[in-house]
Amino acid sequence: MRWFPYFPPRNFRFFLASACLSVGVLLAQSSAPEDELATFGRMIPAGFVNRGVVIPSFDRQGRKSSEMRAETVVRLDEQRLRAESVVIDLLARNPAQNMTVALPEAFFYLQDRILRSDTRSTVSRADFETSGDSMVFDSRTSMGSMTGRVRTLIFDTGAVSNETSRKND
Repeated sequence: MRWFPYFPPRNFRFFLASACLSVGVLLAQSSAPEDELATFGRMIPAGFVNRGVVIPSFDRQGRKSSEMRAETVVRLDEQRLRAESVVIDLLARNPAQNMTVALPEAFFYLQDRILRSDTRSTVSRADFETSGDSMVFDSRTSMGSMTGRVRTLIFDTGAVSNETSRKND
């Protein structure tokens, strides 16, 4: 029995895999040889609160590929940064492929270059939105995952399932 009659699970798995891959590709484009957040984090004294933080990232051609914004960023110790109200915009060459990652609270581990959030986080693009109870992203490998109650809303299923629109007779 199909749990969602308008979207077969086979196509859903394909879409979810392609969405994860596109997030990874876009994040990989935005990560420089030395991650900007790691570089920024090493300059912050422990315990210092930075407010209104904006960290852009550029690709090799000098084009802006991402921008991370946070209300506050605090260096907790030698290895961890804590950020609140984090929004990461991943900019693609095609504006329809731009992606936004929203994290109410996140920790960045400087040595491992891993971004981790144990609060409900959202990844959105013009054609889908995925949210989960926790999220982990490894900026070295450009691999990430969401766990807990993960929910994906697909706004245009025709593009994913290769169905053509049919006229009602």
